[in-house]
Amino acid sequence: MDQLGRPNEGRLSDFIRRHRDAILETWKQRVQTLSPARQLSDPMLTDHIPSVLVYIAEVTGEAGAGAEVDRKLRGMPGYHALNRLAHGYDLADVVKEYAALRAVIVELWERDGDGDGGHELIRLNGALDDAIADAVTRYQEARVRLLQALDLISAAALGSTDLDAFLTALIRATREATAAVDVAMVLLGDGDALEVHATAGLDDGPLLGPPLEATREFARAVLALRGPTSLDAALPTLPATAREIRSRGLRAVYGVPLIHDGHPIGVAIFGSRNAEEFSEEDTLMLRTMTSRATGIIVQAQLVARERASRHQADDARALLATVVEQMPAGLIIGERETGRVLLTNRQATEIFRQSFEGIQSIEGYIGRGFHVQSGKAYETWEWPLSRTVTTGEVVNNEEIDVLRGDGTWGRILVRSTPVRDPDGRVSAGVVTFFDITERTRAEQAQRFLAAASASLSDSLDFQGTLDRLGRITVPELGDWCVIQTLPEVEAARRVTVTHASPETIKKARALLRDVDPLPGLSALVEDVLCSERPELIRDLSHPLLAPLAENAAFRRLVRELGITSAMLVPMVARGRTFGCIALATAESGRVYDEEDLAVAHDLAQRAALAADNARLYEAAQRAIELRDNVLATVSHDLRNPLSAIITAAAVITKRAAARSGDKGDAKAIQAIQRSAHRMDRLIHDLLDFASLRAGRLELRRQPQDPREIGREAVETFESQAHEKGVRLGAAADDDLPIIACDRDRVLQVLSNLLSNALKVTGAQGSVTVRCERREEHVVFSVSDTGPGIPEDELPYLFERFWRGQRNGYKGTGLGLAIARELVAAHGGTISVDSRVGVGTTFRFTIPLGNGEG
Repeated sequence: MDQLGRPNEGRLSDFIRRHRDAILETWKQRVQTLSPARQLSDPMLTDHIPSVLVYIAEVTGEAGAGAEVDRKLRGMPGYHALNRLAHGYDLADVVKEYAALRAVIVELWERDGDGDGGHELIRLNGALDDAIADAVTRYQEARVRLLQALDLISAAALGSTDLDAFLTALIRATREATAAVDVAMVLLGDGDALEVHATAGLDDGPLLGPPLEATREFARAVLALRGPTSLDAALPTLPATAREIRSRGLRAVYGVPLIHDGHPIGVAIFGSRNAEEFSEEDTLMLRTMTSRATGIIVQAQLVARERASRHQADDARALLATVVEQMPAGLIIGERETGRVLLTNRQATEIFRQSFEGIQSIEGYIGRGFHVQSGKAYETWEWPLSRTVTTGEVVNNEEIDVLRGDGTWGRILVRSTPVRDPDGRVSAGVVTFFDITERTRAEQAQRFLAAASASLSDSLDFQGTLDRLGRITVPELGDWCVIQTLPEVEAARRVTVTHASPETIKKARALLRDVDPLPGLSALVEDVLCSERPELIRDLSHPLLAPLAENAAFRRLVRELGITSAMLVPMVARGRTFGCIALATAESGRVYDEEDLAVAHDLAQRAALAADNARLYEAAQRAIELRDNVLATVSHDLRNPLSAIITAAAVITKRAAARSGDKGDAKAIQAIQRSAHRMDRLIHDLLDFASLRAGRLELRRQPQDPREIGREAVETFESQAHEKGVRLGAAADDDLPIIACDRDRVLQVLSNLLSNALKVTGAQGSVTVRCERREEHVVFSVSDTGPGIPEDELPYLFERFWRGQRNGYKGTGLGLAIARELVAAHGGTISVDSRVGVGTTFRFTIPLGNGEG
């Protein structure tokens, strides 16, 4: 926000808040192509994204840089990731959603926002990186917990299935052996957590609600007695709700505790719908069968637990393998003694773009690495994993540039930690690494483009802009930069060639003359300009170069300059094409890709805009100079006839005075005189302004007393102030020093300010002229109690030909502009303070000093 609390149009954080709906809509269109997203409704798809945007805006803004972001907001990326896990998203899909969110914000910012501000985009990248890190962490933790829970549930279910099958067979056998038993069930657990594991005879459905709770109450009573008992015997000690156990038509209910080695493990309950109570023979049979089954139950539980443990171990190993494979980081575990690779994952292969199978030593898989700052190659002992297995060092977040297996360059972020045996000795090392190549390239591109924008904006000279563009791109974006402008932009086509070596540039210009004009090359450039689409040429086998392949001069150009890849990018701004930028790599050995093309395209757009600004500025300057010359000429030519009008009007006035009583003629003559004098003032203003703009106005500096200048200005306007009923006064410090100035020009500035003040100040108001000393200046000020100037008009007051609308007053629009130029010619400054309804004060300074100039 700016100082008035309004949204700051140049702040990315405010842009995100204002354009939240547009960001959400564009983002939604992007991520709907993800497989899991197709199954989600719009509300489920966006879920926490609005809150994530608020979090990003908070972190990107200045408040987020130094203050703690709301904890609830900071947790939003994690909540979003957990939501996606529940809907079946892979981790890669979650990361893609955040990548799409980054791209949408940057694209809309460049299209509808300020589009500048490298430090804003760096903050945005930092905020999104933090969000992705939080999402990845929460996702992985939740996924591990989920898999562990599924593992435990699966293992327990498998064990319980065998046990319950046995229990079901047991109670069925019990029913067959005891004819009086219609219903049987087994509950396992202690008194506080008894669960039904098997039932028989409940053909009308399982026990639920109050009947189930009543059954548990009876089972607890049986365990408390530690012996068999009937429901009727236990009822006096049970709550009234225990009678619900009879809701299935049971008349007799009998419970037997399951006790093994003195420890209760559960209860078997039997019921009869016909008998009032079980006979002694029935209860003996039930106790015997239950007692003999108890040991088998315990054994089945042990087998179930052992089987569950084995399954849990197998599932844990499978889970570990799954986690290792699905980790967002590359993983290598190396043995200390031999350096042999004990474990690696798919991400490691993809990041290094080489296989680790059969590697028997650390030297075999360290690859070619280079220090980021110096570019010096890593020694074997310098690699994080080598340091970890040899010294036990823990390495955190070390960046390394690597030459990958396919010959391309990348950057990894490495962490390494030792694995210690029970005696504390290092037995192995675990190294994880993230591929930060794209992130690094994006950060470098943003820094490069930000620096380029700043450099291009430093000049409003067209040729200077092109020269700067060449120096910016070499060697940062290429070894060669050739900029070709169109004849429509300038009188003739211009070609700017940039390379680090001046001698090589001379050689290139000679070679370019040999191939110019070359129809095939011209057609290629013409195609890029017409389509306004950049073209990437990874190597010389590109189809667009086929027509040039047989041209000896072109082949010589490519061979002698060592060109390996190139990009052709049009410069287009405001619907106007300025030319084409050709970037090429040679001695660096670099090969361009799509990311390089995107950076070059962005740079070309910024360069085209800067070039167009320079062109428009040059045209505007020429137009202003032409206008000022015309105004000066016309004003000068009008002075002579206007002087004749003023002189003639004075003569007629004398004659009319001689003819007493002819009041009609006198009024007409006065009108002519007022109009003529106003025209004279306007012409003087135009001539003064033209002289100031052309630097032809000479100041006659003389030592002057500032108090006398102030008094003279007040005296000039005393009669006008008296007629309007305005109090006009002057005030000055007693110790004001002498100043060196052009008295008439300082009076002209004061007269202009006083005239304006009296025009806007009503009756009973006041206007005051003050002279004060401030350090090395004398400050003149004119204050009025008029209506004040609206805040939105203040920035334009001193612009030429600008007139405010306050109180209906309309001046020429030159007075304050001339005052500013006159003050500046003296080496001073002029400013204004105003409050609507209170009044206005204009101040200008004149430096101290004596002498003539």
